[in-house]
Amino acid sequence: MKQIWRLLDTGELPAADNMALERVILTARSCNLIPNTLHFLQFSPHCALVGYHQAVELEIEEDYCREHGIDINRRISGGGSIYMDEGQLGWEIFALKNTPGIPKRLDDMYRLMCESVVNGLSRLGIDARYRPLNDIEVGGRKISGTGGTEMGNALLYHGTLLTDFNVDTMIACLKLPLKKLEDKQIRSFKERVTCLKEVLGYVPPLPDIKKAMARGFAEVLNVELMPGALTGEEETLMTGELPKFRSAEWIRLPRVLQESNLTVADYKAPGGLIRVSLLIDHLRQRIKSAFITGDFFAYPERSILDLEAALKNSSSRPDDVRETVRRFFAGNDVQIPGVAPDDFYQALSLAIAAQSSNENNGGNNANR
Repeated sequence: MKQIWRLLDTGELPAADNMALERVILTARSCNLIPNTLHFLQFSPHCALVGYHQAVELEIEEDYCREHGIDINRRISGGGSIYMDEGQLGWEIFALKNTPGIPKRLDDMYRLMCESVVNGLSRLGIDARYRPLNDIEVGGRKISGTGGTEMGNALLYHGTLLTDFNVDTMIACLKLPLKKLEDKQIRSFKERVTCLKEVLGYVPPLPDIKKAMARGFAEVLNVELMPGALTGEEETLMTGELPKFRSAEWIRLPRVLQESNLTVADYKAPGGLIRVSLLIDHLRQRIKSAFITGDFFAYPERSILDLEAALKNSSSRPDDVRETVRRFFAGNDVQIPGVAPDDFYQALSLAIAAQSSNENNGGNNANR
């Protein structure tokens, strides 16, 4: 007998409401107040979202967003900054981690969820493919990005489907390094993404897209989807959570170090960009403070905060930094798909070297 999952569609909502709903539904699932759920969502007005581990100041063109009525908010999951408008469909899976058929290994779970989307797109006549670690592509061009987080015994895995997409607005509202590239290179970037309108020549009616996607998830996950609404418990939780997700405290998460002489180093790992900001006491050879952001996905979500805490006031000598990172990952149940402990060591090493160089020649950034 197939498991019964809830099919929830909340339509168009502002970014703060959608982000609060993610927390609410994940909380309700972890407390066993609701069944496993497939949730469809849309955003209005359009918005720029940073990942949980990112800093708004480093990722978003705030002046442009204010001038063009683009909301800014923060996801409860990791990953990179994204632009969401009415021409995109969000989907989310909320489920217990021990749900039969859902793999325990994160890479396998990523593949299963993405194959569900691939199945749904095939019902619209689209030949899509899963691209590890967490993308879905059509003809080599990205049409959906995905990622997730967890709470207790429950997981959230979500993604966006590009139905119609304004890539120029995305480039304008996000702080992307390609802004300094030549027009030819920018065109090359644009050619890396696509949408339903471009693939099919038109945008299918939204109910048809949702129906195809729902059938794709139901078949791959071997479940039956029953339409439902938010429960009374979820409505109550929403009342409590929404003020937080509308607040500047949540959007900015007061973790950003305010000192002006921070050194930033970027390191590209297979699973995403790691950006490290450090303050170093070179006389004592100590890391005074560390701030780590990026577009990776970390489980649990606070693991990067814990790594920052482990690094604070620790030795900045290369061998000691490697040992600090090694001990942290050996002593904690942390999973970051596509990112190894040595990747964090490499990023930290770049920042430490850049901090020394900065004192000599005035530089303030290193990249790999």
